[in-house]
Amino acid sequence: MNKIKLLIADDHKILLEGIVSLLQSEGSFDVAATAGNGYEVMELVKKNNYDVCLLDINMPLLDGMEAAKLIKATKPGIKVIMLTTYNDKEIISELVHIGVSGYLLKNSGKSELVEAIKKVMSGRYYFSAEVEDIIMQGVAEKKDTELIVLTEREIEIVKLLGKEYTNEKIANELHISYRTVETHRKNIMQKTKSHNLAGLLKHAYSKGFIK
Repeated sequence: MNKIKLLIADDHKILLEGIVSLLQSEGSFDVAATAGNGYEVMELVKKNNYDVCLLDINMPLLDGMEAAKLIKATKPGIKVIMLTTYNDKEIISELVHIGVSGYLLKNSGKSELVEAIKKVMSGRYYFSAEVEDIIMQGVAEKKDTELIVLTEREIEIVKLLGKEYTNEKIANELHISYRTVETHRKNIMQKTKSHNLAGLLKHAYSKGFIK
C-alpha cells in the first residue's frame, strides 16, 4: 500500500518540527516536504505531487489562505487541510468556499490529525468539533433564515455526496437512473443556494444531514 505523501507548512520552526515528528511515526505517512511560507509551498507544489498539504494560515510572503486557493486552482486533486489557531467564522467560511478538505485548530491532538488526514484521503471532509460549531453558529446568524426543506431522497443523495460518491455510484446505490440523480443534485444545489460541492457539504454539516 502506498504511503500518503504529505507537504507540511508552518512558519514556526518548532511547531513545524513537532508536527513532522508526530506524523513521521505513522507508518502510512510519508512527510515528503516542509515549507515555512506560502511561496515555498507553491514552488514545491509546482515541481512535485502530494496527496495532502497541511497549511497554517498566518505565513509570510504568501499566506495559507492564498496558498490553498492557488493549490485548488492549479492542482485540485491535492487535499488541503488547514491546521491553524484561527477560529474566525469568516475565515473558515472562505476556506470552505475555496474547497479545503479539512480544518483543524492547533489544540487538536495527534489522533485527530491522523484521523483527519486519512478521512480526507478517503474522499471525505474533516472539520474539528469546534470548527463545526463555528460553522453552525455562522449559519444560525444569517439574516436570510429561509426554511430549506429537502426530501428524504435528496437527503440520501447529500449523505452519499458526503462520502464522495459519484453520480453513477449514487444511481447504483439507490437503484435510480443517472439522469434522476443529476436532477436531484441540481434541485439540491438550488434549494440550498450552494455554488459548489464544498458549499453544499457545509450546509449539510450545519443541518446535521452528514457527520
